Amino acid sequence: MDVTVTESGPCRKTLTITIPSEKIREHIAEVYKSAAGQVQIKGFRQGKVPRKILEQRHGDEILSDAKESLINTSFDDALKTQDIAMVGQPEIDGIDDSPLDETNPLEFQVHVDIRPEIDPENVTAVEIKKADTEVTDEDLESALAQLADQKKTLQEVDSPAEENDFVKGHLTFKSESGEILLERENMQLNSRIPVAGTDPEAFAAKVTGAVAEQTLTMDITFPDNFEKEDHRGEKGTVDFAVVNVLRITPPAIDDELAKSYDFEDLDALHAKLRTNISEEKERSEKNRQEEEIIDALLASHTFDIPQSVVADQKRHLLQQFGERLKQAKLGEDEIKAKLTEVETEAGSDAERQVRAFFLLDSIARKHKIFVTESDVDAELRLIAAQHEAPPDEVRQHYETNKMLPDLRVSIMQRKVRDFLRDKATYTDK
Repeated sequence: MDVTVTESGPCRKTLTITIPSEKIREHIAEVYKSAAGQVQIKGFRQGKVPRKILEQRHGDEILSDAKESLINTSFDDALKTQDIAMVGQPEIDGIDDSPLDETNPLEFQVHVDIRPEIDPENVTAVEIKKADTEVTDEDLESALAQLADQKKTLQEVDSPAEENDFVKGHLTFKSESGEILLERENMQLNSRIPVAGTDPEAFAAKVTGAVAEQTLTMDITFPDNFEKEDHRGEKGTVDFAVVNVLRITPPAIDDELAKSYDFEDLDALHAKLRTNISEEKERSEKNRQEEEIIDALLASHTFDIPQSVVADQKRHLLQQFGERLKQAKLGEDEIKAKLTEVETEAGSDAERQVRAFFLLDSIARKHKIFVTESDVDAELRLIAAQHEAPPDEVRQHYETNKMLPDLRVSIMQRKVRDFLRDKATYTDK
């Protein structure tokens, strides 16, 4: 087999592979021998079917399979002999649908993207600023306010109605002559939702500032769905006799609030919040430091990257975004429009992610940062604990779905990030 390799672009090579007719003949003979042992034809013992019979009955199918397997095997051998680290999917040229011909050489080309050549330098000399992660009183107050907000209820208040308040009372619809057409009791109104047929701005102005025992009068044009059909489209008035003002009110931040969240008292809730906020601040700061280090290293290292990998990553990001939009119940046209809006941003994100991946990979290789089986076992045990599942079942799931390679990449990237963060020089922010 003859292999010629040419540069065909940044991080891209073209392999021209020529398979001599002798190799093709040997391969076809092996394929027919294998087929004879598998095909069952009446009148012949298994494994004893003559090649001529196989050619007559299954020749095209056998030669098609033989051609595909020969191309794949030859391509794999070419990558090994030429020591080419391919990434992404290859593109094959020069192959048609004609049967494999053992009398002539087979020549085809394969275009492959390759891993960029990067020599990472000064990766342990990055200087970054360290942010304060101390939990402040403001942090605690904000967290407690959020918890209280989740327990808010509608409460009667002894004050004029504000914009987001509800006003409870009785509605009386009257014709222009003053005839009572319809009455409704115990209605709750809000300034943002006008009574149908009233002017929204005038309605909001009336309801905002209303107090108990006050009667509000508003002009109305009876809507098309008004219960009294004979008066639809006519003008009239609507009186609203206010009974009380209701406000969405969070509970007091006290022991009772803490107990509603299954804590003994407010001190116990304080302690838990402080721990949670501290852990989240540490995680956030750790991630910020890592991204700042990577940005600094990307700025100081210039290298080409395979564009097919960038395109794949862009498609992946857009697909993920599209799935989130579907879960948010957006319509198909709206999803398409939003995907178009973020396409440029997705391309930039994909470019940065691919560059970061190859840079971290090169750092791992240079500094001998490896992923061991112990690392994989520990990660699988952690995943099992998080999902309350047996570790053996989790490993089986990852093996069955061919997810272990991606898991190893994830572990490797995390180890490199930890390495870079540990080696960085920090100054206070």
